[in-house]
Amino acid sequence: MATEYLECRRCKKKVAAWSQEIVGQLGEGHRALFPAILTYNVSACLRPDLGNSPTQLYNKLCEAHTEAWMRRSIHYLSVMEPFASIGVVRRYTPPPNLPPVPQYGWLLLVYCHDILSRLEDVKARVTSIFGTILKMDSTKKVTQKLAGAAAQTAAWATNVGNEHGQVLMSVLTDTKGASLLSMAAGLVRRYRDAGVEPPQLLYVDRDCCSSHGTSKAAAVFNERDKLGVRLNI
Repeated sequence: MATEYLECRRCKKKVAAWSQEIVGQLGEGHRALFPAILTYNVSACLRPDLGNSPTQLYNKLCEAHTEAWMRRSIHYLSVMEPFASIGVVRRYTPPPNLPPVPQYGWLLLVYCHDILSRLEDVKARVTSIFGTILKMDSTKKVTQKLAGAAAQTAAWATNVGNEHGQVLMSVLTDTKGASLLSMAAGLVRRYRDAGVEPPQLLYVDRDCCSSHGTSKAAAVFNERDKLGVRLNI
């Protein structure tokens, strides 16, 4: 960031224009116009993160609206104060009250309507992702976070991604192995309907080898000759 520097006529000390010694000489109205105060020290935000939820969005909106309203109100009062002090204006209109921010329920409703309006586009984007190298990974960490009516309805969360880090499919199942047959069949059908070459390699965290000739992972995708299965280390 470039800025002018000021020099004292007596001691020849150079001071940056954004230093506290200069900014502190301004009135409250002018200081409120600065979005941030630069310092030579490293600072960190100490406000706790409330998580990704409508309540967090509501709190952030309230904070942003309050800061903007206070900044404009201070600027308005600082402009009117000189006129009131010299008697030009005896009484001036106070700043308007802060309008209420919509509640988190309204924000969640708007978000749901926005998702539903783009549902077909989202489906088209998700089902148009392919890859020649796939990675399948199953974990229980996602299912352990399910709450309410969905709690304990699934035991495994299985994700299939490509070599670019994009997710092709994500499913929740009660068991592994046979429960993934529908997912694998859907991926095979997606490649076949789109006329795309099937994947060449599949990286898994288990069941990559078998003493009987065909691994369980290859049997799930029913591509025993074309699909190579490797262990993801």
